[in-house]
Amino acid sequence: MKAAKIFSYGAIPRKCDRAKAYLYFKGWAGKFFEFERARREEDVVRVVLLASLNNGYVEGSAKLLDLCGQTVRNHLKYQDPSRFLGVNRELADRMKRLGALSKPLTLAIDWHDVMYYGDPEAEGVVGTQRKKGSHYAYRFATASVVLGGERLIVAAVLMMNEPLVEHVKRLLAQASELGVKIKLLLFDRGYYSVDLIWYLDSLGVGYVIQLPRLIKGLEDGEDTVYTTRTHKRRKSEQVSFRLLTVKGKDKGGRSKLFIFATNTNLKPERIRDVFRKRWGIETSYRMVRMFHAKTTSKLYRLRILYFYLAVLLYNLWIMLNYKYDAGISAYALKLHATLSLALSFLPD
Repeated sequence: MKAAKIFSYGAIPRKCDRAKAYLYFKGWAGKFFEFERARREEDVVRVVLLASLNNGYVEGSAKLLDLCGQTVRNHLKYQDPSRFLGVNRELADRMKRLGALSKPLTLAIDWHDVMYYGDPEAEGVVGTQRKKGSHYAYRFATASVVLGGERLIVAAVLMMNEPLVEHVKRLLAQASELGVKIKLLLFDRGYYSVDLIWYLDSLGVGYVIQLPRLIKGLEDGEDTVYTTRTHKRRKSEQVSFRLLTVKGKDKGGRSKLFIFATNTNLKPERIRDVFRKRWGIETSYRMVRMFHAKTTSKLYRLRILYFYLAVLLYNLWIMLNYKYDAGISAYALKLHATLSLALSFLPD
């Protein structure tokens, strides 16, 4: 799918009805919220949508639209982020009617940190490697499938201070509720753990996990059965898997020895090629951030709400491109949606 190179009015093909870009986002985003006796609920949706499309703050977006930011936030505090699951399920059903998600698919699972600079004891905050001046973050995990060269997010959860296998279970449960059939699971080296491999083997699902360089003396062309020697575990609690190595190039084009754990019969070169698709997750996270509203709030629910809304808007962009096979730039779509949104506030 070719990305549009310009962000002009013509960047959105006429067959997509470019004038309705805003209504497309607004219609789906409206399903994400539920208000009780809110006098201006449509205005609240428009403010949050503007903040998401502009990567701005709700308070600033409300001011631009001549609304009270505190009033908007008060309505948002009582929203249920789990409504994302129902809306994403509806979106998946729509994708199925377009011919997607019907065959067994390869799912790539990974996590992403949204750095946090407030109270480290706040709900949902976890410790992480220092980045951008902080050791703390809200950590979100996603499961994605490749469609038309882009990655549709079929599941998303907030990670807590818990074993990795627990959020993987939640992700797979969400994917299962959407009716996604799993052919293969891909994991980065941060997911290597005995508990996870035990769990995946118990499911009988194929997996490929990139391993960290913990095993010394490995060379290119290794293909053997490896049994873990984890401390504080009895022999019966260890796990065995197929270990293989293959030379390749990393994202920077440098030569690298890749080490994988798998329970499949795939050839090493095939595993390297399949796993290369997982690298696109980093790109999808950057695209999700394009739809992510900013906040300084410590409210756990509000932060989850903004992330889930960003995932939903990102998925809507993916669906639009898949439906029309048009290569619509996310920048162009945001531009026209934002313009239409602002014009909707002007008096007749």
